[in-house]
Amino acid sequence: MRGKLILVFCVLLVSEALGHARLTDSSPAEGGTLSADPATVSLIFSEPLQPRFSDFALHFLGEEAEAAGTRDNRLPRQAPEVDPSRSRVEVALPTDASPGWYLLDWEVLAEDGHTTSGKLRFEFRP
Repeated sequence: MRGKLILVFCVLLVSEALGHARLTDSSPAEGGTLSADPATVSLIFSEPLQPRFSDFALHFLGEEAEAAGTRDNRLPRQAPEVDPSRSRVEVALPTDASPGWYLLDWEVLAEDGHTTSGKLRFEFRP
């Protein structure tokens, strides 16, 4: 039994070491409301990123939270702010952002060479 527990522990350590950068926190949270000025979305990842090879696309969805992100509703790209540890990224909404729902599509390259992607849907109510 003890040997099995040691094996399980080793497998967990190896899988964590080989894991991709995961989104561990965001502000606002998925489905949450952003009311700060300036309007900035913060993403925190489990490990450092390669910012030059990561992509963040912001879409304005309007009043419908379930609308899709398309080229037609994608906002002009802005360079995200990346903290010195390269695990926290801040994406600013345009200064003239309209109230409503937004979708942030992201794809990041971790320092270990693996990519991870996801979406964050939030409401902006200044």
